[in-house]
Amino acid sequence: MGSMVTLRLGRLEVDWGKNAFFRNHSGLFDKADLADAEYYYADDEVVRLPAYVRKLSRVIPRLELLGFSLDGCRTAYAEALRRVQNYYPKVNIDFDAFRQALCAIDLNRIRNDEYDGDFDLSVFAKYVLSDPKFKRVAHALSGGMTHDDSTFFDNLDPYLVLRLLSENPANLERDLVWGVHDVITGGWVENDEVFEPLADQSKFLVVTEGSSDSNILKTALPLVAPDVADFFSFVDMKDNYPFAGTGNLVNFCKGLAAISAQNKIVVILDNDTAGQEALQGLQNLKLPRSMRTVSLPYLEAFSRFPTLGPSGEAVEDVNGRAVSIECFLDLAFGPCGPRAIRWTGFNPRRQTYQGELIAKERYAVAFFKNVNTANYDLSKLRFLWGHILQACAAEAIP
Repeated sequence: MGSMVTLRLGRLEVDWGKNAFFRNHSGLFDKADLADAEYYYADDEVVRLPAYVRKLSRVIPRLELLGFSLDGCRTAYAEALRRVQNYYPKVNIDFDAFRQALCAIDLNRIRNDEYDGDFDLSVFAKYVLSDPKFKRVAHALSGGMTHDDSTFFDNLDPYLVLRLLSENPANLERDLVWGVHDVITGGWVENDEVFEPLADQSKFLVVTEGSSDSNILKTALPLVAPDVADFFSFVDMKDNYPFAGTGNLVNFCKGLAAISAQNKIVVILDNDTAGQEALQGLQNLKLPRSMRTVSLPYLEAFSRFPTLGPSGEAVEDVNGRAVSIECFLDLAFGPCGPRAIRWTGFNPRRQTYQGELIAKERYAVAFFKNVNTANYDLSKLRFLWGHILQACAAEAIP
């Protein structure tokens, strides 16, 4: 019979393989996710054996960076429909209907003891597409599931299915289990060869306006978004950082556009006057699809912030004119005295001043010194990384 390897949510198998022929799902897990999980065998036998296990809620950020955001799923579904040969009957369920129907099913109804070899349709078709709740939403199935329908849905990418199942809050705390024990003990693969590090083509290179910005993001990432820390790499240069300043960063992006670079790159610009001007210029370029530009997000705390300038002291909204990455640090750690933005040079093209957080370097020094203490507030850095992740997931389909 051979050895089986499965990827399942609860008892629902969303992917399976046999012997040496299976898809490696290491990209959904961490090597530390190895734990005992239930394996379901014939005759109601249930055995706890080693597997890779992670809550679906913690898998979703990884799925999105692998290309399966909701927009990515829509694209993948459309591509699957396009690949259906003309001689097959037309699939009459559009993406939105499939999404709503998949979200409606109750995974608690899945029972392995009902599986049998005489059933003509796939397990997915039998227990998901034939579910009464699914069929109430997907009206095109009300007349019954055909073998051709089953073949189409059974061949959808399992990551698309997982991402849509996560739209049901009841599924988020279910365990996603990659059961590899049988193929290891069966001798089809070595134990130390099963888990593979994330492929380089799935990673994003983070490029910022300065080395300090890059180091802050790199240090904060495993603290605020540990489930996806391995998806990002950073330019590792202490001296002579090649992209220092907005101008150098823009020229770098122009060069990448000229050569149609294929590596995944995320360029992060300050949300200040210079950064907004650079962002507008880059948006006019035909950048490679693998590259995205991100401006630091709007900060509510800086919508009314003390400023110093030619007209003296004021309280102003400095978003879009003076927000640098240091503004996302815990400003309780840093120089004593009042915090303020100082207006510097005037930009005639945008008809506004460029601003800068006073003594911002000292806030950065305090960050590296205190970030691992219990009372350092990481909320704004968590918000910032969430903004970056959303931008990276938006077009992750290659």
